[in-house]
Amino acid sequence: MYHTSGEKDATVLADYAAREAKGDVVLVACGGDGTVQEVANGITAHDNAILGIIPVGSGNDLVRQLGGGLKEGAKYRSLYAHFNGEVGKMDLIKMSWMEDDEEKTRYVVNGINIGFDGNAAILKNKLALNPYISGPSAYIIAVARTFAEKKGENLKVIVDGEELHNGETLLTTIGNGGFCGGGFHSLPRADLYDGLLELLVVKDITRRAFVSLIKKYKDGKILDIENRDKYLKYTQAKSIVIEPLATQNMQFVGDGEAFETGILKIEVVPKALKVLEV
Repeated sequence: MYHTSGEKDATVLADYAAREAKGDVVLVACGGDGTVQEVANGITAHDNAILGIIPVGSGNDLVRQLGGGLKEGAKYRSLYAHFNGEVGKMDLIKMSWMEDDEEKTRYVVNGINIGFDGNAAILKNKLALNPYISGPSAYIIAVARTFAEKKGENLKVIVDGEELHNGETLLTTIGNGGFCGGGFHSLPRADLYDGLLELLVVKDITRRAFVSLIKKYKDGKILDIENRDKYLKYTQAKSIVIEPLATQNMQFVGDGEAFETGILKIEVVPKALKVLEV
């Protein structure tokens, strides 16, 4: 058992534990999607390492896709259940960007959010530090405050080498899993094992239009709206490039963790991570 003490600490600890193990080893991440991401980044280079998850964070969206559902995966909270789990190989998202003339890379387990939902997630992280605000409540408050400002992004979005969008957006979500923000089912076609990324671009729509869509966005029915091409673009892809147009850098979140970059390159890495399914 290891207790993390700082940013990326779980990556270092997971890498060390996997290297030192004699044979196969399950590394159980106790936390939210950010902790799961850190552990995953520490074990992807080790064939003997398997990711286990006990979801006790503020979001816990990956276990929802794994089968935990909106109850945040009660079965995943049982350590005993992990001893009877089965091992699968799920996809990962690899994101790359330039920083100080050096290419940086990192794996994301669940999803990337840019614009409205990304800004809301960044604010949610700050609100979640308040002990009187739960994870889902923090996200709802953050959504309301971000909605008041209606902060999106001006982006060029290239999908598998072809331009899909160029201009203002309310939000852009790239997913391996289908949930974000502590239970918002934003990408209903997501599959952790299909070798594809999901992409949702919501155009720069009015507040009134967004209010009419948000329940379907939360409930996984965003593709069921009438005249959906008027409001959004949804597709699947193997690679995506996001370029900020209005500013040099953009803020976004990967598995709920905040980043700031210029051009962001994203690709799917099929069956890159062994995961314990309970």
